[in-house]
Amino acid sequence: MNPQAANRVPIDEHTLRDAVAGTRWQSVRVVEETGSTNADLVALAASTDSVGSVLVAEHQSAGRGRHARHWESPPRTQVAMSVAVAADSPDAPSALGWLPLLTGLAVVEGIRAVSDLAPVLKWPNDVLLPEPGGTTDGVGGRKVCGILAELTRGPSGTVAIIGMGINVSLTEAELPVPTAISLDLAGADVSRQDLAAAVLTALSRRLQQWPQDLDGLRRDYRDNCVTLGHQVRVELPLDEQLEGAAVEIDNTGRVVVEDATGKRVAVAAGDVTHLRVTD
Repeated sequence: MNPQAANRVPIDEHTLRDAVAGTRWQSVRVVEETGSTNADLVALAASTDSVGSVLVAEHQSAGRGRHARHWESPPRTQVAMSVAVAADSPDAPSALGWLPLLTGLAVVEGIRAVSDLAPVLKWPNDVLLPEPGGTTDGVGGRKVCGILAELTRGPSGTVAIIGMGINVSLTEAELPVPTAISLDLAGADVSRQDLAAAVLTALSRRLQQWPQDLDGLRRDYRDNCVTLGHQVRVELPLDEQLEGAAVEIDNTGRVVVEDATGKRVAVAAGDVTHLRVTD
């Protein structure tokens, strides 16, 4: 038996619901297993008013990431959850790019609330942690959380489904890729239940700013984003590439890259296959 298994206790739905009382999350469900929490909430949104719903899975057999990437992890080793957010306000269309970014910021704040770790953001929404004894200076570190936001429509209008998978107790052998890390491997013994509550509380607070206070979101995101100030190579569809310095995050959440000639180009997360730091 995996020696970590004894510490992989289930998340109690009632306790988690009580922990986020007073936030925007009106419905909290914890299921033992599903294919994808995002897919489940997309289906729910098609027929009911799902805004304010949270779905947590102890095990996802078909987790989804950006660009249709699939992943799976052992049961009770992650906080794998999705939320449903109203995206029908007049200001929402031009601000949709901020949803995955502000979710990354909430994950950073949630991890900090329950541990002594120092997570940071790599644009657009990768949450990184240094290896024990390492650093994220120069954008080192390994990925502890991935985020996927999708739009759908239902009786309540346009809904954004935002999913996240935070690695909590995975061992090195259980990590999906060598560039990943878990909170346990980074040196933090964290309760998944406490972490889920902290992230949901932080996310509710950040969504209070969206879409009205994008300046505040951008300021706080920039303070936590280690991509800015570095040379990057942006891989685009059709094998195109953009190289230069990441100099800014614009008001729609795009990263602005300045090339060797001084030309500035803003690229959105949805247009990027991958962004690599090259300096």
